[in-house]
Amino acid sequence: MPAPAEEPPVPSVEAEPLPEPEPAAEPPVPTLELDLPPPAEDPPVPSVEAEPLPEPEPAAEPPVPRVELEVPPPAEEPPVPSVEAEPDPEPPAEEPPVPTVEFDVPPPAELPPVPTVELL
Repeated sequence: MPAPAEEPPVPSVEAEPLPEPEPAAEPPVPTLELDLPPPAEDPPVPSVEAEPLPEPEPAAEPPVPRVELEVPPPAEEPPVPSVEAEPDPEPPAEEPPVPTVEFDVPPPAELPPVPTVELL
């Protein structure tokens, strides 16, 4: 039997403790990205098609002539208005009385009734 080949000793290295893993980062908040075109160097000039000119308004109607009333000059003493007295209104006919219903309520008992229980 041949002699086993000598193997060089394997140096032992003490392993350093692995660093603890960092906590997982929070997922990013979704954002709504808008597809905007890049800004133009010159802003676009809005184009408006020419609208037909509006019809001229019809001529204003002539003003309505006013008739001024002749008002007499105020009197030195204003006239006292006279009012004829109206006859007193007749009193309304007396209405019949409204019928009322009275309930027969028994007088309260001195002692409340005793409940009875039937035995089978």
